[in-house]
Amino acid sequence: MPLPAYLRILQSLRNRIAKGEWPLGEQIPTDEELMVHFGVSRFTVRAALDVLVADGIIKRYRRRGTFVIARPHAAGTWMVTSLDDLVSSGFPTPPIVLDVATIRCAPNIASALELDDRARALRIRVLREAEDEPYSYSIIHIPDGLARNLPSDWQQHLQNEPFVGLVAKANARAVHKAIQVAEAIAAPEDTAAILRIAVHTPLLALERTFLAREGTALLHAQVFCRPDRYRQIIEFRSNDSRAPDLVPRPATRTEVVA
Repeated sequence: MPLPAYLRILQSLRNRIAKGEWPLGEQIPTDEELMVHFGVSRFTVRAALDVLVADGIIKRYRRRGTFVIARPHAAGTWMVTSLDDLVSSGFPTPPIVLDVATIRCAPNIASALELDDRARALRIRVLREAEDEPYSYSIIHIPDGLARNLPSDWQQHLQNEPFVGLVAKANARAVHKAIQVAEAIAAPEDTAAILRIAVHTPLLALERTFLAREGTALLHAQVFCRPDRYRQIIEFRSNDSRAPDLVPRPATRTEVVA
């Protein structure tokens, strides 16, 4: 599943700024120039630039243009505007698989997947890094009945396809809904060691469950993120077609940084 256009633009701009193509204090191309260069709409360009503004990398000045004010750091950052974004680009870097095992579900996992207490699931533990430093650690559970349909070489597809996309495709399902619960926790000893942080360091913990249209749970993920290296940006938009302002721009933006 390809990345949304604004994420491809975001990655390109971040890389060019990181490499010094536009030094600190220098103006980057105008919205119009970026629209022509990438062959996209103004809204798509601005969606990418909004992330860089939120990250404190660029600053926009009325009538003057957009200027570089900081170099990108290695934190994982992305913008979510739809379920498709969450499925196709849940993280900005590919996963590093630590281990894979078929296990009996713990009660909380069985409940999230709507399975009985004796059900089994494929458990996959993964790490994500940027510039050789970890920023998130995930524990993924896929119901055994669905996991058995994964292709034998499923790990080779992870550079380009998300876990839930592989599960959905292998079982002829479509991802219809995602439920995410976020909370702050103190890093337990095992998680702290994997993320290379001190025990009890604050972490952002995300619990995600992806469901098919008929309500079948496709996958459950527990994601533990270092808030010093990771930020999530969420756009909220109105679906009310009667709203007077029909310009497709963010209504609200939330940044999760700690």
